[in-house]
Amino acid sequence: MAFGGDTQLLGIIIIDIIGVTIAIWFLASRLRAKLAEVEARQSKRWKVDKLPPKSEEEPPSHEEE
Repeated sequence: MAFGGDTQLLGIIIIDIIGVTIAIWFLASRLRAKLAEVEARQSKRWKVDKLPPKSEEEPPSHEEE
């Protein structure tokens, strides 16, 4: 009977450790996905920024009267 409380405490600690591990895994996977999304968005923006400027020979987009 003296060990009854100890086994319950040990079970609660194990369940808590499993819960915390699952929470950390979930948050880490979400963070990795978000970082990949941001990196993809930034790489697209950098590709657009590296395009050569338009030539000045093109007519203006609006006509002045």
